Amino acid sequence: MGERTEWVARDGKTVEVDYPSPARTVVLTVAVDGLEEITVLAGGAYGTELHRGKGAWSVLVPPERQKGLRRITVQGVYLWQLRLHDPAEAAEPTGRAAGDGPRVLVHPGGTAVVDVEHYTSADDKQLFRLVRHTAAGGREVLATSERYGRLNRSNDWTLLLEGPQVLVVEQGERWSVTGRPADLPPPSTETVRYGVGDRDEEFALPDWTRPALLEVETAEEPNWRSVRLDLRDLIGRSLDHGSVHVSTRHGVQRLLLQAEPGQAVIGPIRVGVSGARARWRLELLPIEEARELADRADGVGIDVLAYTGPPAVLRVWMLAESLSYLTVRSGDRRIRVSRSRPQEWCGAMPIGGPAGPQGPTPIGVDGTDRWRLEVVPLAVVPAFDRKLAGQGCEVVRWTGAPGRLTVATGGGNRVTATVLDERLKPLGTATTYGRRRHEPVELPSGSLVAVETGGVDQRWRLVVR
Repeated sequence: MGERTEWVARDGKTVEVDYPSPARTVVLTVAVDGLEEITVLAGGAYGTELHRGKGAWSVLVPPERQKGLRRITVQGVYLWQLRLHDPAEAAEPTGRAAGDGPRVLVHPGGTAVVDVEHYTSADDKQLFRLVRHTAAGGREVLATSERYGRLNRSNDWTLLLEGPQVLVVEQGERWSVTGRPADLPPPSTETVRYGVGDRDEEFALPDWTRPALLEVETAEEPNWRSVRLDLRDLIGRSLDHGSVHVSTRHGVQRLLLQAEPGQAVIGPIRVGVSGARARWRLELLPIEEARELADRADGVGIDVLAYTGPPAVLRVWMLAESLSYLTVRSGDRRIRVSRSRPQEWCGAMPIGGPAGPQGPTPIGVDGTDRWRLEVVPLAVVPAFDRKLAGQGCEVVRWTGAPGRLTVATGGGNRVTATVLDERLKPLGTATTYGRRRHEPVELPSGSLVAVETGGVDQRWRLVVR
């Protein structure tokens, strides 16, 4: 640049920035060591707050903004540095660029894919942040990570760049940005999104009061990598899974989109894709597109099934050949197995009933390997007429005289026993945690009892008096 481009200041001192002459657009960065909170002010110690956050900050400064950003103050740290970077002299993210500390990269236009990696083995606090600046003054954080203590780890991201962009590495040790040709996906539509790498997408639900499906297709990657999806509605509430890891080895997967039972999804669906290194597809589908569950269904990974039959019991098995996890949800009921053994019975829960305005009963499955669901009629539910001991989630029928039901567990686990009629309408609930006592629940003769626990190994005992 030929002019002064770097200043060092201490204890909240104000820096008078000498912008280049003739005036041209530059990038201004403020950086400190570590993860201390900093406050960046324009106009002196009592000026306008520009930024409050950790470790570093940058801004694209065209000539018309330079007068307002002439005097810069940083509060909250003892020592800080201010630098000016000329985008005209910055490298393009083609090939590989690597370094330590702040750097500016300019993407001149078109479409490209860049792989970003941050590696740290530091013994102290470290922060990495990559941001994108637009000519209109916008600022978007594309990648960030924090490390503290004796760690030896790398983080990586893949980003799709479209159109002219200014990228700034605000802070970070041992980082690299590598550009590669873009394997462009087909154009996106209102209900279908295509992408490469990490990206945020929004979908407008046609009916906010009903659940929907999100179909995910990922390209298979080495080492059976997983892609993370963060699912939120307009006000930030998690949708069913909340965050889910989709294995790239399972191909097409389907996720259930719905708010908590009794609530409606508000506004558009926001899907954050992270950890992807190749192409992917997201498609919003109505719940009627879910695979129908009649009597039995086998699957792998993540899926959504729809049940439209009469009240019944759903039985769940894990078919994996190695340790795996599995969660099956239907309404506010769930069966969860955190580390099941191969070919293991996972539990049972009630499903079904007359189809109302919500349509079919959706059943969401989230697993790492193969599983099986089986629907059995209420007539074949196991019966008991005295004390009954068991473990995990189960549905049983009381055939003795009317009595009062209590549930107990020998450990510190939470167990819930719900009394149901033939239409699966709740008649009462007994919940215990550890050895805590609770009020008995009326148990009519012939009624069902649905026991729910947090895992397949959690034991319980039903006592009727």
